Amino acid sequence: MSQDMMDFERLHADIEAGIEEIPSRLSADGRAYRRWLKELKRAERDEQQWEQQAAGAVKVRGERAFSRPGARGFRGASAGTQRVISGPQEWQTTTNFGAGFNPNVIGAPAPMIGTPLGRHVTTGAEIGCDPLAWFREGIIANPSAFVLSLPGLGKSTLIRKMQMGAVAQKQVPIIAGDIKGEYVGFVHQVGGQVITIGHGLGHINPLDVGALGRVIPQLEASGQDEVVQRAKEQVHGRQVTMVQTLISLGRGSQPADFEVMLISAALRELYNQQDVDWAHPPVLADLIDLLEEGTPELRKKARARTDEAWDRRVDDLVLSLNALLDGQTGQIFDGQTTTPIDVDSTAVCIDVSAIDRGDSAMKAAVMMACWSNAFGAIEASHLLADAGLGPQRLFSVVLDEMWQVLSSAPGMVGQVDALTRLNRTDATALSMITHTFQDLEALPTEEDRKTAMGFIERAGMVICGGLPNSELDILSSRLSFTDAEGQMITSWSTGAPPKRSRTRGARATPPGRGRFMIKPSKDGSPGIPVQTVLFPTEVQFRLHDTNVRFDDFFKAGELR
Repeated sequence: MSQDMMDFERLHADIEAGIEEIPSRLSADGRAYRRWLKELKRAERDEQQWEQQAAGAVKVRGERAFSRPGARGFRGASAGTQRVISGPQEWQTTTNFGAGFNPNVIGAPAPMIGTPLGRHVTTGAEIGCDPLAWFREGIIANPSAFVLSLPGLGKSTLIRKMQMGAVAQKQVPIIAGDIKGEYVGFVHQVGGQVITIGHGLGHINPLDVGALGRVIPQLEASGQDEVVQRAKEQVHGRQVTMVQTLISLGRGSQPADFEVMLISAALRELYNQQDVDWAHPPVLADLIDLLEEGTPELRKKARARTDEAWDRRVDDLVLSLNALLDGQTGQIFDGQTTTPIDVDSTAVCIDVSAIDRGDSAMKAAVMMACWSNAFGAIEASHLLADAGLGPQRLFSVVLDEMWQVLSSAPGMVGQVDALTRLNRTDATALSMITHTFQDLEALPTEEDRKTAMGFIERAGMVICGGLPNSELDILSSRLSFTDAEGQMITSWSTGAPPKRSRTRGARATPPGRGRFMIKPSKDGSPGIPVQTVLFPTEVQFRLHDTNVRFDDFFKAGELR
């Protein structure tokens, strides 16, 4: 070994021990030391490879020893620092093809059960939903839906799509009181029955026997006396309730108990007259004349022993009944029902859009009459099916603009509650629609408010569109929303940005239009956000376009 190599070994040992410092790269000794160190490492690597070959390992051509990355990563071609890490590859498949593969870590259900409505807001998966289909699958325990959303965000569009699916599934939609005429086009398209009610357009007889009374002759002919008696009592009870409700709306308070008793007794006497039968039911004028007369049986029940006592008993009642014939409701309740409901129709719409919207009590009276006739028609169909005289039908009833009826007078909530409690036993899906939860909290009495809360608690599913923060805070006392769901619902209530479109014919669209959160459970389970999607035929026939009267106005804006 040369003297220089011995000197470099001694120097290297001193450097490793910390006695000496590495000589400068610019000095002759520093350059010589670095050349010696490089040759030393090469010799050690060659010796290591020779030992591996002696042990049986085969050297790979071009093989390089693994080196640790530096501050800027590995050296060489295609090397360097990796500062951005890409996300994993994602795939989407159905549960049939991807059975057993379940990487989902968040709740994002998207059932395709029932009527196709649209797509999942987050995942884009197709979503189908309607109360009867979900009830059949066991997703909900009651075939009903309570729909809440601010105006103009597509509540009626969503419900119309569900009713289209109901027709396709051989169910019979009944829109009992279409205040804005939003369902008329749909019912015409499916070949259903449209009944128009309004001043000079049609009448509703509060004492009409309805479809239930008109099937009584068929039941009598079949010899089923028990079914006949049950049908007669149902018709009688519905007539008494209808007259009682109309008087409540006119007075703003419930009639006295003895007045309701006199109405019931007078109706029973009317049906004992020869000119009254199930094909020709009595009208309000007949009831008024009988009360004015005061038969001995009626006077006995009223404990009126003189004419003066009888007049005191019935004066207020007769005045209230006269007001129904030519008062705030006009002559809508004066005479026989113009067009009875046909239970054999594919769909039924009672159009009341021609009625003046300024009088809430009048609208509520007409709406209650429509709802009563609708549920009477359903009962008639079921009675015929029970008697073996007709097929078993399924119905889907829409109660739109509920707030107008609920707030019209004290006690109206109880009347609606009685109509809606038995929808499951009546094989009927029920869709109750209003704008906000505050519509229920603004009811006149505490009893009405508590009863109205039961509509949401008994509903099989609650569907929320765009709602303000204050509304969501109130609704959270009945439903559990996650922070993400709450933020999503409130974001849908914002308006479109004030930006004029440069595209001819295009208009800004609110972000929440057509978007709804379906909550099928009240235990905090994740909701299903859906974006309503319109099919080409729906767009072509403008079945959901409620801005038809603005066509000229919009066209004028396009020309500017």
